[in-house]
Amino acid sequence: MKAETQAHALASLVQQKKHYPEYELILPGFEVKQSSLKKLDVGDVLLVGLDMFTLLLVSSSDICAHVKIVNEENMYKLKITNLEKDTLKQVHTKKYEILKCSFGMLQSRKLEVGYKVSISQLDLQKVRLFVKEKNIAEARLVEVDDEIAIEITKVKNV
Repeated sequence: MKAETQAHALASLVQQKKHYPEYELILPGFEVKQSSLKKLDVGDVLLVGLDMFTLLLVSSSDICAHVKIVNEENMYKLKITNLEKDTLKQVHTKKYEILKCSFGMLQSRKLEVGYKVSISQLDLQKVRLFVKEKNIAEARLVEVDDEIAIEITKVKNV
């Protein structure tokens, strides 16, 4: 019995261990009026102002890399296009808040230009919206007049 318990404990420990650094995949942050955030409701559409699908890999509040989606052998991956050491813009004013749009976390063995990271574990249609590290809503990506937009699917009580 003791060996079986130890085996289960070891298996659990190995599954919890992160083998590679973890990064969050986000859209570049953009400003939204505080009054608009307070009125946010299901079905609302936020115009992001992006005509290209620009994505960032961040670790805590540090931007690590710019990435783009590529199709390789019928699988979508992120290709690192530019490495960057910068911090996320977190300027909050009385009228505006910075909205962070997150697709989730992923692990990457290394960060270098040209390296491709699998995104099979992420659903790029679903996005979570954060203000000051608080999850305020869930949404999905839509296209409005050839620009990327975000349609709210669920609003959190914050």
